[in-house]
Amino acid sequence: MIYSTEAVVLKSNPYGEADLIVTYFTKDYGLLNLFAKSPRKIKSRFGSSFEPLTYAKIAFVGNNEKLQKIIQSDIIHSFHPIRENYHVFMAVGEVLRFLLMIIPRKEPHEELFSLFISSLEFIEKEKKTENALLSLKIKSLRILGYLPDFKHCGKCKDKLNGEFFYSDGFILCKKCISSHSKLILSQGAAKLLNDINGWQLKYLSRVKIAPQLFRELEEFIKKHIQSILSYN
Repeated sequence: MIYSTEAVVLKSNPYGEADLIVTYFTKDYGLLNLFAKSPRKIKSRFGSSFEPLTYAKIAFVGNNEKLQKIIQSDIIHSFHPIRENYHVFMAVGEVLRFLLMIIPRKEPHEELFSLFISSLEFIEKEKKTENALLSLKIKSLRILGYLPDFKHCGKCKDKLNGEFFYSDGFILCKKCISSHSKLILSQGAAKLLNDINGWQLKYLSRVKIAPQLFRELEEFIKKHIQSILSYN
């Protein structure tokens, strides 16, 4: 059976002398590992379509239970300017690793796919990398159902009154904290996180996030992802 979808290359790994295993984030099938026959040969018809961040229309064949094979890859957009800027590409690469950790395999997430493409387009055009990537992380967690509730305590369900403690994937009130509650979020960081969820990408080109708040949110996301992975 032949399958087709839009997809973005997240990474590729050598397989044998000239083959590749390409990891895609696809519009219709979520995260997929696909086999590419001989793309590393000079005369390969696939050209540069397996470069990281390449957005393409792909077709593949095979049984879902086995490694499926790519038979067509037509580039829609290469995002080459992102790849050729070392610092931007390294920052985006960190988010690719983040997405590889949290996106379920073979489950469609069209909203997240659309957000990812829009974020790459924004970075390529506006050069506001840090804001766009922070927004992408936060919104990805929301879309996948991993973003904790910042309005009510994750244990007692009482309304939070401005003190945000973190433990095991939940935001807790002061009376519910234990020895495991290590991360405390400021009111400013919690408000910014909720605000970012509602911002359109074009707003990110005008807003300047205070370095302290930015670091606080990055640390929260890092710790939260560690908690998620420990339970999955």
